[in-house]
Amino acid sequence: DLQASVQASLTQTYGPGLNISFGQNPALIGGMRIKVGSDVYDGSIHARLAALKESF
Repeated sequence: DLQASVQASLTQTYGPGLNISFGQNPALIGGMRIKVGSDVYDGSIHARLAALKESF
C-alpha cells in the first residue's frame, strides 16, 4: 500500500530508526506533504495551486 511504500522510501533515504506517523489534513486538498527534520517534500494539490497562482 501507499503508506508502506512511503515508509520504505524514507527508510532507504534517511536510514532506519525514523519515527513515522501518518495523518490527514483536508487543507492539502490531495497529495501529501512529508517533513523529515528541516527537509520538506510538498506534493500536495494545495502547494501546486499556490505555485500556479504565483506564476500569474
